[in-house]
Amino acid sequence: MTGAYYRHLISSFVIFFIVLLPTLSYSQESRPRIRESNPNYDQGDWISYSVARFVTSIAVGTEYVYFGTTESGITRYDQFRNSWDFPWTTSNGLADNEILALAFDQTTGYLWCASRTAVSFYHPTGKRWHNSFNDEFGLPFSDEIESIGVAKNRILFLTRGGRLFESNKFGGIILVANTSFDNPLRDQNVRWFGKASSRLKNLPHFFMSNGYLFNPVGIIEDFNFRRAEISAAVPDNWGNLWIGTRGLGAGKGDLNSMQLSMLNYGIAKRGVNALNFHNEVLWIASASRSNQSQQSITAWDLNRDTWKIYDQRSISALTSDQFNSITVDGDTIWFSTGSGLSLYSTKSGNWKTYDRFDGLSDNIIFDTVTDDSTIWVGTANGIDRIEKNSLGKKDSLKISPVSPGNLTIVEVYDLELMENLLWAATNQGIYVYDTYKREGGFSNEIGGPTTNVINSISRYENEIWFGSLEGIDVFDVEKQEWRGVPEGRFFPRTRVNRIVATKKAVWAGTDQGVMKYNRKTKSWRTFTIEDGLIDNHVNAILLDGDHIWFGTDLGLTCFFWDSPNRID
Repeated sequence: MTGAYYRHLISSFVIFFIVLLPTLSYSQESRPRIRESNPNYDQGDWISYSVARFVTSIAVGTEYVYFGTTESGITRYDQFRNSWDFPWTTSNGLADNEILALAFDQTTGYLWCASRTAVSFYHPTGKRWHNSFNDEFGLPFSDEIESIGVAKNRILFLTRGGRLFESNKFGGIILVANTSFDNPLRDQNVRWFGKASSRLKNLPHFFMSNGYLFNPVGIIEDFNFRRAEISAAVPDNWGNLWIGTRGLGAGKGDLNSMQLSMLNYGIAKRGVNALNFHNEVLWIASASRSNQSQQSITAWDLNRDTWKIYDQRSISALTSDQFNSITVDGDTIWFSTGSGLSLYSTKSGNWKTYDRFDGLSDNIIFDTVTDDSTIWVGTANGIDRIEKNSLGKKDSLKISPVSPGNLTIVEVYDLELMENLLWAATNQGIYVYDTYKREGGFSNEIGGPTTNVINSISRYENEIWFGSLEGIDVFDVEKQEWRGVPEGRFFPRTRVNRIVATKKAVWAGTDQGVMKYNRKTKSWRTFTIEDGLIDNHVNAILLDGDHIWFGTDLGLTCFFWDSPNRID
């Protein structure tokens, strides 16, 4: 073969690779493609929340002001009720939660958005999202849509690389835009949203309260000295200027009073590891992730719809941003962390952390349960007992290890109290401790879990459910026997992170979604991101009547599981 032939062969391969690269990139997406809103559910059956502090774009509609975010999809503020409605995310049919541009068409009522992977529109009558993926209409992986234009008879999409696409105003196929008769970029009748929109030359000199400072050059600073650049500013027809920032969320400026108020919304950090209610306040705690902030705890008052974020850097008594569980005991909230056991008093607002210097067996705390007199603490080195009446007394704190001979260097991941029995999920199996007799041991009965690593425990009446690295097991305490199928199941290569047993169902959070056991039909089924989860890696579960909350690696999802309009 000649050298010319080899050069031709190499050239052909390079061209083939360049053409195929966008397709390969999209095909390697870990998430399945969501084409539209799931027809098996009503809007609102699945609702997800994530970090909403980073705003990319704004569109003012007839009822809502829409904010595109980098992680929480499209957040919606009702401008007449002055309150947030639930956000639109992949749980509701969006293709992606990273929104690059938003546009609202006043003539049709359609909301359009461009995300990292697709162009989407919301049909206001059908109340459904529809998605067209970028590679399917010829947008290379290396380019992205930055602006959306609303014209008389079409919707335009302008990319960072200067490409222009168009679509029918009522949806349909996205094509390369026809520019042979006019230039849409110079057409005064095209209203542009995003990067190509007309921008304010100078921001007003707003006044702010609650510790915020406004700089007219486009910077907002909060009481914790966090600075955020204003990323978008859009006026409406009622004398308001809506702003978005890169780090402090959205705000509403009154152009008459010159007062700017921040509209706090969303969770502190997307990796949700622990959930619990204290009265009507949902406490949400996250696990630390690389390149994420140290804002790790969110307190969401569902009645008042107010969000408060606790920044570990500004709380000297809070020594960790790694949270494993939340335990509510009256007016006290206990946080099991990677650097001790932290206490928060809802009455005084004070924080306190206990660690090895106070007598705990280890600083890594996985879980905590309480009874009338004792706080039981699961650590990376066994179980500790804290006497409640010794709390707050200087030099008289009473902390002692439980069965130190049996539990030394044993990691205790989860605890469950059943009258006088304390059940523990450990990396060495199931440990049972009699709190009256003060003695215990590991369970090694035939018919139990086939692995020693037990991640989670949940009790319902006389049942104790266990989630492990290899499936689910259930023990009937009254009959003193292990139940087999269908309750107990071996799920190969399925790590059960959290299990919650209830009257009607048993829920198991895994790395592949949520498994639900229906007690009535005696059957299992799995819910994933294709149903409405924001992510399949489920770390926390909290039952809330007809709803259930899931903490995942990408945020928080609420599911209306007991809807009368649906049979799962």
